[in-house]
Amino acid sequence: MTRSIFSDYKIGNLTLDNRIVMAPMTRGFADNETGEVNYLVADYYGKRARYGAGLIITEGIAINELAKGTYGIPGMFTHRQALSWQKVTREVHQYKTRIFAQLWHVGRVSHQEILNGHAPVAPSPIAAIGKVHRLRNPFPTPRALMNTEIYQIIDDYRDAARNAMEAGFDGVEIHAAHGYLIDQFISEKTNQRQDEFGGSLQNRLRFLDLIIKEVKKVVPKNRISIRISEKKDDDTDYVWEYPEEMVCAITGILAKHQLKILHPSVENYGDTLQNEPRSLHALFRQYWNETLIAVGNIAPDKGSNIIEENQADLIAFGQLFISNPDLVVRLKADQVIFPYKVKDQLTCLN
Repeated sequence: MTRSIFSDYKIGNLTLDNRIVMAPMTRGFADNETGEVNYLVADYYGKRARYGAGLIITEGIAINELAKGTYGIPGMFTHRQALSWQKVTREVHQYKTRIFAQLWHVGRVSHQEILNGHAPVAPSPIAAIGKVHRLRNPFPTPRALMNTEIYQIIDDYRDAARNAMEAGFDGVEIHAAHGYLIDQFISEKTNQRQDEFGGSLQNRLRFLDLIIKEVKKVVPKNRISIRISEKKDDDTDYVWEYPEEMVCAITGILAKHQLKILHPSVENYGDTLQNEPRSLHALFRQYWNETLIAVGNIAPDKGSNIIEENQADLIAFGQLFISNPDLVVRLKADQVIFPYKVKDQLTCLN
């Protein structure tokens, strides 16, 4: 069978009408006090579904009160928040598009003013580099999580995943990339713990491992995507010292849990890693035989080649979906693709 970006794609009992994914992009449209979303959010995602996106992955959705890193971030930890998302899933599903909720905790990449006076939390009390998005204050030193709090956050991921499925989502994506909380546990620079969650790579990956274990209790394993990156938003100089070891360890955990979807995130698809002659996607492809999502400023005319050459199974576009709600139609008809401009969005973080 010929592989095509426009051919349908099956992941277990989940069928996508095509292989084009709308990548997650933080928009800041939610009510800042309640974390609930409104009909403007439903219309925003609905437009991309109406024109044929195969899969939509939402903006990052906070799993608890301390999970957000800027203003207007939606939540999935209260009943009312979950109810508010139902209008989004109903709107998207009427066009036969699938939609995953991206579950998010930013950890240290936040500020007391955003968290109602509470200090941000992290594996270790090490401040992030740079300034808080929109607030523009320097990142404060976070409070190190107690062991019992770590297990509570693991439960929060499970509960948020359950809420997402009850809100009508087709699956969830666990955001373990870009220097946010899960990634802070994985990184040897931000995790200096001496307990079972720190030290060796295996221990640093334990947080992700246990989150997946809990989320699997409420979401089918073929409907859980994991977003991974080498690069960190708050430390542009960071690289994996041993990329192949990291990739082997991560894919080993996903295989242990029989997950089916991996979403490596890079700024530019195909760029080689600093300590590895291959790109991040090529390295993951060597060790990952299940669904692989390609993303990273992919030119519209390159997506088909990536699919046809079996470099990836799905192609995610981010900013182009903002400037072209009808991106899939334009790709099919070989029409002009309007370039993304900053004025097209409020924020685009993840």
